[in-house]
Amino acid sequence: MHLFSFWLKTLGLVASILMISFAFARAQSSLEELKAPIQDLKEVYFNTINSDIDAATDFNGYQEFWMVDSLDIHTQAIKILSYREEKLYTELYFVQYGKIIYALEEVKHIPINHHTQSIWRCEYYIKDERVVDYISLGSGKTEDDQWNPEDIIIQFSDRKAEFMQIRK
Repeated sequence: MHLFSFWLKTLGLVASILMISFAFARAQSSLEELKAPIQDLKEVYFNTINSDIDAATDFNGYQEFWMVDSLDIHTQAIKILSYREEKLYTELYFVQYGKIIYALEEVKHIPINHHTQSIWRCEYYIKDERVVDYISLGSGKTEDDQWNPEDIIIQFSDRKAEFMQIRK
């Protein structure tokens, strides 16, 4: 009887491990399927887009320069640059069918008359207004215990409202 009980427990454990492994593999596959078309859009953007400045704003108390480009018939890239306190701030958003699918934030410490001193960068992959993955490099706000990757969704929403205020 003990051997049968041991055998059932072992079988249950193996089944559980297999189910968890399958679920993990499926999640990884889904993430890769989500990221692949975004990687293609990034390649188009970084290799072919000539980002001329489309607007200058001061909504946040400092000058920001906006560049808006079409990546395909359904996808826009919105890039915002500003320089303050010896730092160059870059925000890049990919918007597909009116929804954010990718964001990049970058902060370069560049004192006047110097080369770049340090860089922080974070890329966000987004589906249904939820961050499904992010990659952060360098020292920056991702090291703060209070940092929440979902804040990029709110930040984009604020940017979208600002974009609507830019006069044509």
